[in-house]
Amino acid sequence: MTAHLPAHILRLAFRTGVLGCLLVLHHLTPATAQNSLISPPGDQTTVTLACNHFPPAKIADDTARPGYDVEVLRSAFATRNLTLITPFYPWKRAYFLAEAGLVDGLCSCSYLKERETDFLFSDPLGQEEIALFTTRSEILDTITTLEDARNMTIGVVSGYSTEVTARNANLDVITAHDEETLLNLMLSRRLDAVLSFKPPVEYAMHELQKRRPETVDIKSKVISTSPYYSCITRHTQNADELLEQLNIGLEIIQENGTYDKILGKYGISSGAKPDGPTFNR
Repeated sequence: MTAHLPAHILRLAFRTGVLGCLLVLHHLTPATAQNSLISPPGDQTTVTLACNHFPPAKIADDTARPGYDVEVLRSAFATRNLTLITPFYPWKRAYFLAEAGLVDGLCSCSYLKERETDFLFSDPLGQEEIALFTTRSEILDTITTLEDARNMTIGVVSGYSTEVTARNANLDVITAHDEETLLNLMLSRRLDAVLSFKPPVEYAMHELQKRRPETVDIKSKVISTSPYYSCITRHTQNADELLEQLNIGLEIIQENGTYDKILGKYGISSGAKPDGPTFNR
């Protein structure tokens, strides 16, 4: 069954542990592919960027409010007569599909030097805050840099740039597939703190509070702020041209007011351009 798949994709699939997902995608009929919102990478009228659930920037299963990043990207591509398709997956699967060239890229990602091998980065979509979350105030009082947390157990979402950051700081790391799982581990005292992007953790806290009232005791401290981007895979057809069209579209919607209108829909005001919105979350 795997003999018809390119060797470099097979090696990547075995390394990342998503071979099963790849085989399913490889054997999709055209009708099935359409229903799963997968279009051929490099298609000249549609662009497929894989998303992960990352509210409020990217929201799965909400067609009316799919997230401000999704709406910004759709509007930018629309100015170039390109239709954006945004299937949602867990982060590691979305990353694999883009890395392997099975989609045109990722809706958004942080910059890491090692990602330059496989991705082209758009103009910034906005600024993201990375924060440390904990129920213990004394932890936040004593930490000014991540190196100060070396005697603690820190939870991160598997595959996020925060995992790389935490491991590079030689922290004791536990990974999970999503923010809510990490919060549950911390509330069960299996973690000292969670290191992640602020918006999706706060969203998970809001949802978790309905079942675990002690969630209100979680406090946070912003560790860093950095830009993030839409990421076009180098392994799709005409990747450089696609990136150029996206950047042109982003400039157009900033100039015509569409960009600010989308952010306003989600209660966010844009900061200094061209860096994009700064999210005080």
